[in-house]
Amino acid sequence: MKMNFKEFVKYYSYGFVRIFVDQIAIALFAVAVATGANGMSHTLVIASSVFSVLFFLFMVAELTFRQGTADSEKIALGRFKKNNLTGLYMGLFANIPNLILALMYAICRLFEAGNGAAAFANVAMKLIYGEYLGLLTIEVGGRTLGLNPISFFVMMVPALLTAFIGYYVGVNNIIVIKPTKKDLE
Repeated sequence: MKMNFKEFVKYYSYGFVRIFVDQIAIALFAVAVATGANGMSHTLVIASSVFSVLFFLFMVAELTFRQGTADSEKIALGRFKKNNLTGLYMGLFANIPNLILALMYAICRLFEAGNGAAAFANVAMKLIYGEYLGLLTIEVGGRTLGLNPISFFVMMVPALLTAFIGYYVGVNNIIVIKPTKKDLE
């Protein structure tokens, strides 16, 4: 069975909402850790940021892997048609708010009159992407990455790739995890 757009959104909505909510939760945790580490050293802030990003990516991989595993069973029973890009689509849907803010920031930076909106979008992006906060303090060419609009687009790529790989591995049974008693109940 091939899903249309509405069915896809309904069936996978939990997955992409959960990815976005996990991102916000980990961002809040990361902001707290980065704030605490800020008084110690810049290297520690960057290290905490790397840890937070890896933790977030693990959460995305775990969620999409489980979804891929569940879908592989439905594919084997003939109820679903296999689509290896489903994880990527889930990641794209989860990143819609991020994409809107990144576009808003990039467009507002082009116009002098948009400085207020650009500042709002920048702060909102730093809160949503709190796990990248330490990495955004790195200077490249005399300018921090947090002021470069391209940075906010690049930060979406790891989550998209992780969602794709997690689902791909799950749906193709590349890694098979034995069910626990809880799974069998």
